[in-house]
Amino acid sequence: MTSEYLLNSYYNRGGFNKPERIGYMMKMIRELHPLTEEEWYIWYVENVHDESYIDAIAEEMYRSIPQKLNISKDECYNYIKDVMFRRTFNGYNKEKLALNILRNSISPTVQEAPKEWDTSYFIDFYLRGANNILIGIQLKPATFFYGHYQNIVDIKGKMKQFCEDYSAQAFILIYLQDADSTEITFENPQVINDIKNLL
Repeated sequence: MTSEYLLNSYYNRGGFNKPERIGYMMKMIRELHPLTEEEWYIWYVENVHDESYIDAIAEEMYRSIPQKLNISKDECYNYIKDVMFRRTFNGYNKEKLALNILRNSISPTVQEAPKEWDTSYFIDFYLRGANNILIGIQLKPATFFYGHYQNIVDIKGKMKQFCEDYSAQAFILIYLQDADSTEITFENPQVINDIKNLL
């Protein structure tokens, strides 16, 4: 197993990504509207948790990993900061791009999901279809599936629960983005047609 896979596995197992540990990251960044990752990072350490708190989480994560796996505390610290700041900022920008694309290609009524839907059901966006049916949309990078993280994070189970709790339908949109581009494309564009058929 790669270090990335191991780090992701122990990060999730230890609950270091839970809102009660680090806050509602996407909610905070959406409200802040930072222009850069640095702005996001500075705001977070000044208003939510300082560097010593992040260091303590890294220490706790490091101690939860068996020594035979040869993962260092620095790797844990760098991974946690990467997830909290770079990936959250990139995810925020992807959401803004995706929201514009979804509004243009599906309906101008597509909205960002409430924070509790994101946390409990992995629903990023929603809209209402015919007969007021609720439609949830999860946005995931193709790399998520290449890394087999879906075997660690039960996205399908959470989305199924969303459908049961709200008599809704839910879809996963998988996006691709070149490193040099600010544009995104969808790996499964047929999902957009599936959603439009419900309107």
